[in-house]
Amino acid sequence: DLVTSGATAQERIDRFRKTLDKAELGAYFYHLSEGVDNRARQHFLNLKDNDLIAEKLVGIHSLGLKKADLDELAAKGAKVVWSPFSNQLLYGKTIELKDLKASGVIFCLGCDWTPSGSKNLLQELKVAYHTNKVQQNVFNTFEISQMVTSMAAAVTGWEEQVGTIEINKMADLLVIKGNSTDPYMHLITATEKQVELVVVDGVARYGNPAF
Repeated sequence: DLVTSGATAQERIDRFRKTLDKAELGAYFYHLSEGVDNRARQHFLNLKDNDLIAEKLVGIHSLGLKKADLDELAAKGAKVVWSPFSNQLLYGKTIELKDLKASGVIFCLGCDWTPSGSKNLLQELKVAYHTNKVQQNVFNTFEISQMVTSMAAAVTGWEEQVGTIEINKMADLLVIKGNSTDPYMHLITATEKQVELVVVDGVARYGNPAF
């Protein structure tokens, strides 16, 4: 958490701002308001009060934020990483998805860390899908799939290289075994055993050798 009081406060604030201003930096990942009370939200307000809500800021969790706070992130071009499994396990709740969607803030899905998060995004997708269902299906299966593809690329600032299958991009591909009338639901329900192939920058890195 950013220290905004005491003898070194201004130095820390200046360092934070300098980092955000780095031209070569695509994104600055920062655990933001991880908690559900006013104390957690205050860390967002500390950034806001010091004009540190910026395009390169990526708030991991952002759990303690209110709708107006999410609107503020969106207005400044900041992003969010949503980690529903870790949120539910540690705090018993997660972000209100209707507020997240209504704000228009760019966000993606993330696992947090292994002690309280999923071990990979295939697991986290299932938690996200269940959470979305409990919250009255704010997102459809295509939008949930975007949380680990095109939106993830946008959060990191890598959308010109990865995130979608297009000419001149890096050809990062995940091939899942099986068939479904809804290919996005097929990804969401997939297990590790169904991974046939992983291609990174056009090179096969993992999977079924024959395939």
